[in-house]
This record gives sequence, C-alpha cells and structure tokens, in this order.
Amino acid sequence: MNQKKKISAIFLALVALFVFLAPSKLPARAAGTVSITSAQIEGSNVIVKASASSVPSSDDGLYHLFALKMYEASPSGTPVASAAAGTSATFSFALNKGTASSHLYDKFAVATLNSGSYTIVSNFHYITNPEALATNTSSRKNESNKKGIWGNNLGGLNAGQTAYNFNIHQFSISESSSGNWNYNGKTWSITGNFSGYDELMKKYNNQGLAVTMVVLNGYKDAEFVYPTARDGGGSCPYYMLNTADQRGLEKLEALMSYISNRYNGSTGHGQIDNWVIGNEVNAYLSWNYLPYTDVGTYSRIYADSLRICYNAIMSENKNANVCMCIDQMWDRNRTSDPTFYDGRDVLDNVNAYIKSEGNINWGLAQHPYNTPLYWTPFWTPMTPYYGSLISHDAGTDMLTMENIEVLTDYLCQSAYLNNKGQVRPVYLTECGYSSAVYGDQNSQAAGIIYAYNRVIRNQYIKGIFIKNLEESGEEIAQNLYFGILDSSGNQKVAYAYFRDMNTGGADNAVAFAQSIIGADKWANDMSAYSR
Repeated sequence: MNQKKKISAIFLALVALFVFLAPSKLPARAAGTVSITSAQIEGSNVIVKASASSVPSSDDGLYHLFALKMYEASPSGTPVASAAAGTSATFSFALNKGTASSHLYDKFAVATLNSGSYTIVSNFHYITNPEALATNTSSRKNESNKKGIWGNNLGGLNAGQTAYNFNIHQFSISESSSGNWNYNGKTWSITGNFSGYDELMKKYNNQGLAVTMVVLNGYKDAEFVYPTARDGGGSCPYYMLNTADQRGLEKLEALMSYISNRYNGSTGHGQIDNWVIGNEVNAYLSWNYLPYTDVGTYSRIYADSLRICYNAIMSENKNANVCMCIDQMWDRNRTSDPTFYDGRDVLDNVNAYIKSEGNINWGLAQHPYNTPLYWTPFWTPMTPYYGSLISHDAGTDMLTMENIEVLTDYLCQSAYLNNKGQVRPVYLTECGYSSAVYGDQNSQAAGIIYAYNRVIRNQYIKGIFIKNLEESGEEIAQNLYFGILDSSGNQKVAYAYFRDMNTGGADNAVAFAQSIIGADKWANDMSAYSR
C-alpha cells in the first residue's frame, strides 16, 4: 500500500494524546445459564436453538427471544418468539427479508421475565449462514492459479489473481425516493465512479483473473466512521467502520450489499471473489484509526464491522470470501509502543469474539513483507537483530515468506476452524521486493520466485499478490522499488521470471533463484516448511 509503514509526526502526536482514551461505551456482553447454540436461516424463517445446564427461574416459565441491534445491550419492545423454559429450546420466526424489520444483522438473546422485567440469561448470537439468501450461481474464478500481482494492465503475465482498492470515501450514499438500491425498507442513492470499476473488473475477468477487493474507509462521510475515531478529523488515511449507531449500520449494510450484488458475477458488471475489510488492521494508527484502547476492545469493534460486512456480502454472493487483514508484525510484545497491536493478538481476539457470538467463515489476508521492509536479500539478514525476529514457531516476532508456515499452522488449530470444520483461507494480499538501494534486480527476482514457490507448497494459502506491476512514486520516495517494471515502463529482471515461473519456464526460474539464494537454503525451506 502507498506510504507503507510510514508514520508521520502528527500520528505520533496523536498517540501521546490518545494513549489512555477508550472508545465510546460498548454494549455489555451477555452471559447467563442459557446458551444459544445456533441461529440459521431456513427458507423465509430464522431458527434459533438454545440449551441450558439448569433452568433459570421466571414469572411465566418461558424463554423469550429478543432481536437486538449490534449496539444494543438490553431487551426492549416485544420478543420475536417464546418457548417453554427447559434444558433445550427452539425458536422460529420470520426473517422479514428486505423489510425494515429484517433480522439479517440482528443479534439474538434469550431473556426471562422476572418481577415484570426482562433479564437476559444467555449469550448473544447472530445468524451464521447469510449465504442462504444469495441467489447468484456464478462460480469463483481461477482457483488453481495462486500467482497474483497488483496493477492495471496484466495481460500476458500468466497471473491468476489481482487485487484492487475500494475507497468508501470516493462514493456517496444517501436516502432518496429516486435512488438505485432498495434495501431493508429504504431506497438509497449510491453514486460514484462505478463505471470505472465495472470496466476494470470486466477487464480483469476477461484476462482470467480472480479479483480481491480491499475495502478502505477514508474520512468523508462521518456516519461511516466509528464515533470516537472522528476526532482524527482526516489526519489518518483510513478509519474504523461505524457499527455503533443505527445510521452507521444502515449505511454500511446498504453499501456493502450493493457492491457485493453489483460484482457477484451475474449482473454484467464483473466479478469480485474476495473482499478484505480494512488494511493491516492491527496497525491501527496507520491504517484503521481508532483512539488507542486495549487490544480486546479494539478487536471487538473491528470484529463487529467484519461481521456486518460478511453478512452483507455473503447474502448477495454465496461464493465470496470475506477476510480480515493483518501485517507482518506478529508477536512483538512491545507494550511500550502504542502505534500498533500485534497481529497475533488481534487475530486471537477477533476469532474469540466472533466464535462466542456465532462462528462465520471469514478468511485472512496477511502481508509477509521482509524485515526490515526495504531489505530484499532476506537470506542474509541485514543485522543479527533482524535475523532474530524470524523463527519457525508461533512466538516469532515477524511473519515473512521465510516462516509463513507459522501462520497457516496457527490457523490449523481447532479453535480457529470455520463453522464447517475447515481451515480458513489465507491470501497474501501484499508482498513486495525492492530492486534498488537495499537490493538489486537479481535479488528482487529471486525473492519473488522464492515467495511464489513457498505458496504453491502450502495448501492453505490461496494466493500471493506481488507489489507491483510498476514502481510507485510514493514508494520510491521511501526507497521501495517494488515494481517488476520501472517507473518508465521498462522490464526489470523480475518481469520475465514472474511471467514464466508458473509455466514451462518454472525450472529455469527456480535455478536462477537457487543461484542467488543458495541451493541448500532453497532445498531446506521448500521441504521442511511445506504444508
């Protein structure tokens, strides 16, 4: 991403101001003697099942199921269903698809009536199969080709995947009787340069490319920005999405469902297979701003936004993947540095929160840049210190292509499996090697070949996206010459090797990389760390 890892003086000043500030009060997490075990769409209804180790007392001998908005903590209004209190209970009620009373995004809680008042006695639980609503039948694109790259003109490179950014702040959404999207009882006008996206998505698809779209929330419409993040006032590139009030939820749900529908492959506008919600969200100060708080609170707020986007996207495209995103800062444990959270900590917390309220099948995007970012010849660490940051165990400080198996091993743990019992898909949506200053064109090419070969030997990684087709001026200013074309469009050494490394030229590419990296290291890494 442009201006990668660059933290300006204003960001550091913000840290000093906000290090002890917490976000607005979150709704309490329900707990009790009753456990909601599932909430599933079946036809036009929602079926919620619950169990209890002991039956709580009540005035009427009933369990009452309430539907709450994400930001609500206590029941109000009328229950959506009731059932006899016992060690098990099943509730059935109308989903109300497409109406103002739709339950697609609601969380459910069991309450009992005591002394005339309702008290929540269960966990919260959301619908976990929004894909049941999707009607499109478009298959995913090019699952077998893991080789991807960022860029616009990718013909002739034998790539199978690419990525692009969707900047929310470049689009407008408002209620309008003459709008273009009817959603959950309201008509919305959603405008922006969709024709440009249409043209590019169709171009990518026609070149055989599966598209991953990264959703970014710049500061334009404050209703999209989490309330306590609005104090940033636009000084950070991207902000935490707003799930804290009704207006923010409605707009986010409408926008994400609209773009998922538009690009589900059946509307003639092109197809997007993977959606990434936010960029490097553990690096909150640089890429997903929220005033500093504890990692649990931060992760919970992000998990809420991931769930809303997941339900919106999957209800319009049942074959999509929806991913969270972390960088290479894995387990630094630098508690004195409030500019980022460890990716491992955010991942752990997001996974735990989502599982506790209904496991969904999110995926993971990760950026395995070298350490330091600009040091291309990773096979010779820049210093012993940097070498010490990379190990082949879950306690490693950094996640790079050298130890990427640590990430997939971590996700193979039973606690991390999706609701089908499967390992979550991993997409390495940014991976770059510089060809100048702290590297050269040969080492850049060798690094790219090494990274690709590590990926094709790991069944859990579904794609790697090399940065970039062409050098970026903003990245060059930071001594990052990532392109396989230079800024004048001339091919670097890496260009031909990238083009050919998954074709008949694969053996030649491997031989070249071995001559740079060393045959012994190549053989060890490709064998010992394959998965």
